[in-house]
Amino acid sequence: MLSCAEEKEATDLLQNILRCNTTNPPGNEAVLAEIIKQWLAGEEISCLIDEFELNRANLIFEIKGAAEGLKLLATGHLDTVPPGNRPWQHDPFGAEIKDGLIYGRGASDMKGSVAAMLYAIARMKRKGIMPKQDILFLATAGEEMFCQGALHFVDKNGMENIGAVLVGEPSNGDLLLAHKGAAWLEVTTYGKTAHGSMPDLGVNAVMSMNVFLTALARQSFQAEKHSLLGLPTISVNKIEGGVAINVVPDSCKCKIDIRTIPGQNEDDVKILIEKAIAEATECCPEFKADYKFLCSLPSVGCIPNDKIIDCAVECADREMKQRGVNYFTDASALIGDKKMPLIIYGPGDDKQAHQPDEYLSMSKYFEAIEFYEKFFTAYSIK
Repeated sequence: MLSCAEEKEATDLLQNILRCNTTNPPGNEAVLAEIIKQWLAGEEISCLIDEFELNRANLIFEIKGAAEGLKLLATGHLDTVPPGNRPWQHDPFGAEIKDGLIYGRGASDMKGSVAAMLYAIARMKRKGIMPKQDILFLATAGEEMFCQGALHFVDKNGMENIGAVLVGEPSNGDLLLAHKGAAWLEVTTYGKTAHGSMPDLGVNAVMSMNVFLTALARQSFQAEKHSLLGLPTISVNKIEGGVAINVVPDSCKCKIDIRTIPGQNEDDVKILIEKAIAEATECCPEFKADYKFLCSLPSVGCIPNDKIIDCAVECADREMKQRGVNYFTDASALIGDKKMPLIIYGPGDDKQAHQPDEYLSMSKYFEAIEFYEKFFTAYSIK
């Protein structure tokens, strides 16, 4: 159990992290990385701030373990989504605590996890506890926009000698063992402009988009239901086209969010989109369209029955619900198509992610600190 003094220290750390605005865009994670660096220096832990764009940076440090070999990667992201247009009852960057809950953008997703991991590691160091293997801590920038920091880390060979991954995304204290991938696409239909009073002289790209979406609605993936993730999903979430009410539009764009499951790849998505385009072309001879991927991140899952699962359950000192989630994490970029021990655990409630008046239970935050400390101490990759 944390002492009252430790709870106060851990709370101060979390509040300082929440009060730093890292809304993405633009991110400004480098500012928060510097705040964390100063806090780590007080714990005699040195770190590297890897700035890959102006004010965009990952924070990295390593804790030596008793055994040489593969490392455990513990990771979380520093950026958050914007507070949104709906008014908050609590300042999104105030870190106010009321009735055992701390409010702020990123409290659940996922600055609470980052703070809990940091405090757990500092607590281990104070006690002189050495983990069984090296632990590499990575706080990333840009997770909310295509995992920019994680991809930068991979490009710099950061995953070399990594043998297992712990992601601190919000799990509400459950043990997450898989998550869906994300294929985000932009489809553009093309037409011919004309005066709105003479539509027969033009080709309406918005109506062409309607033909495409009708064809898309008839498509489905030939995939079996995954035990943790269910079936893949397709959601059309944004459409824009036309320039004026009296002008036949010559282009229309739509953005599509496809969530994939293990066993699927980018080719499966291409086949589905191209089949819809082919059917639309057959239905409408004047139909013209193309598409591009905005994001393509694979689904990931833990190796079945891996001992990382047993270790996590033992460290929790309670029954842990094991499940999968529809959202994606930096694990997509870090692990990719590799098979690797993976768990996702965080104190935040995944249903709180991106919500107004986002909050985190302080009791679950303190529980997470104890879990991370026990797990970092007990887990051995070999």
